[in-house]
Amino acid sequence: MNPSSSISVPQMAQAPAKTQPSLEAVRLSKSFLSGVVSIQVLESLSVSLYPGELSLISGPSGCGKSTLLSLMSGLQSPDSGRAMALGEDLGSMSVRALEKFRLRHTGFVFQGFNLFPALTALEQVQLPLGYMGLSAKEALQRSRDALDEVGMSHRSHMRPAQLSGGEKQRVAIARAMAKQPELLFADEPTSALDAESGQRVIDILHRAARKHGTTVLCVSHDPRLVRHADRVLGMEDGSIRSDRRQVAAIKESSI
Repeated sequence: MNPSSSISVPQMAQAPAKTQPSLEAVRLSKSFLSGVVSIQVLESLSVSLYPGELSLISGPSGCGKSTLLSLMSGLQSPDSGRAMALGEDLGSMSVRALEKFRLRHTGFVFQGFNLFPALTALEQVQLPLGYMGLSAKEALQRSRDALDEVGMSHRSHMRPAQLSGGEKQRVAIARAMAKQPELLFADEPTSALDAESGQRVIDILHRAARKHGTTVLCVSHDPRLVRHADRVLGMEDGSIRSDRRQVAAIKESSI
């Protein structure tokens, strides 16, 4: 065969040596009803993600990236296939077991911050730690450490109405990181932020992967995130069309 006539197929990124995946999608499929029409969002999608990396799922709106994040975090169930997290099949868990798993092992960061208006930044971060059964002393220390890591110690007494958008997102990240999760999910974490605030959020997420060995899965169409990710998965029409690892030339902002 003439090499020039061969079809070019995107090469899949090579897995880190001697590392087990912390997240796996195994032939995941998902559809939704729109009126009487069934719309296929994901079809037989498979991918493995690894600890210590910030993996970015990038693609246009409606390509299925947020649905994939929801399935891999256990927020939704697939029509078929398996979502594996830390070796556990999320689909085989009861509702109670799944809630306990997410509380113990996962952190979430969303575009809308999801902060409670009446709570201070410190109280926001402390709240889930109480549900985890930590003592008040340990919860307080973890919360202070997490706020310090995202550069928000000096705002710990303030409520959301007193904070900028970027500061609210950093509090939301601190709340997720204080749980010391193995898995951190971020859905469009920078889309509502200006350039400087968005850069700080990117730096923090990347540091969470590198410093703590966290598996960070981020979905976004923000082009600023691409050059800072360890791995970029390009999605289109419910499928992964490209998969590459890169040296993330990150220059951390002054936080």
